[in-house]
Amino acid sequence: MTYDTIIIGGGAAGLIAGVECKRLGQSFLIIERNPRPGKKLVITGKGRCNVTNHNTNLDDLVSKYQRNGKFLYGAFSRFSVEDTMKYFKDILKIPLKVERGKRVFPKSDKAVDIIYALTEQVGENILPNTSVMKFNMDGNTISSVTTYKGDFKAKKYILATGGKTYPVTGSNGDGYTLAKEIGHTITELKPALVPILCKEKYVKELAGLSLKYVTISAYQNEKKVCSKFGEALFTHEGLSGPIVIDMSREIGDALEKGEVNISIDFKPAIPKEELDKRLQHDLKESGRKNLRTLLKSYLPSSLIPIVVDLSQIPPSTQACDINREQRNTIIDLLKDFKLTVSGLESWDKAIVTSGGVSIKEIDPKTMKSKLIDNLYFAGEIIDVYGPTGGYNLQICWSTGITAARSRP
Repeated sequence: MTYDTIIIGGGAAGLIAGVECKRLGQSFLIIERNPRPGKKLVITGKGRCNVTNHNTNLDDLVSKYQRNGKFLYGAFSRFSVEDTMKYFKDILKIPLKVERGKRVFPKSDKAVDIIYALTEQVGENILPNTSVMKFNMDGNTISSVTTYKGDFKAKKYILATGGKTYPVTGSNGDGYTLAKEIGHTITELKPALVPILCKEKYVKELAGLSLKYVTISAYQNEKKVCSKFGEALFTHEGLSGPIVIDMSREIGDALEKGEVNISIDFKPAIPKEELDKRLQHDLKESGRKNLRTLLKSYLPSSLIPIVVDLSQIPPSTQACDINREQRNTIIDLLKDFKLTVSGLESWDKAIVTSGGVSIKEIDPKTMKSKLIDNLYFAGEIIDVYGPTGGYNLQICWSTGITAARSRP
């Protein structure tokens, strides 16, 4: 049998491509290396599946993507965020809701509902527990794919194997090997959207501490690398949370050139001079209260002993005895809490891959390979990624649909 389309990879991009192939009346086959498709999709959004981000302005949407965002104009024009939400509602029968930060989730708050809807649509057209070993070529055309279960033929092939992140979900990077073997360029692969590691041992004491409304900045040789405002989280070995992982790739690239330092502003809404006046007032009003008690109105309790220790002010020092130099030290720790980056977490903690099949070799309007006549790409395998908040799944939906609709 010769299929209209063979899709290699049963993740978000592969599954949505399969649903669209069915809707278009095509014969298709999804070849998936895992026993069941969508394994990584189940864990997205902490098990809730952040489907997309409700950003309907195309220019603004594209600007959010840290790497090669302009490449996405073609796919996003053909299958937009609004199209995605309508598709989920009308085709997949999944009610959606928009939460803070324009993040879109299924109303059920269950990622498994997304998987169920997608797999129900593609039905028996999934071949599980099967890996593609190679493309068989006839000039610049793929004639078939070879697997341990035999060769399979199609008029068109969509490579949607994902990246290298979360290897336990089956993302081992084999799609890059397949693409490279038939001539495609693979730009350097690095983990992106990943927690950062810090040298300071006391971060372990802060593990689990959530920070809200803080500004975190990264510096190298006193020059700002990047900066973001929002939420962060201390881990046993460093920092995580939305703003940290969104900065992580820039920090990782800077680390390759030398040391990177982190600065946390716990009070970004209060200018330094105003904070100084407030602290002076509180010191005056606090009288004989000690420093730890005073700091309760400024910091989470788990941070206080560390800040006191770093200030080198004796903990028993009474508020009324704190001098100007000590006050300035406290303000500096509140506005410029320093950490030293030692590295990034590994692939098993990264959300997406930086790098992949070069966008120079893919037609942005169709997702078709510029080298191979009947090969298309969809999802994380392409060298493009965005921040947290549903942006990366939107790449999967838009490129998967675009690839499915395009004709060789």
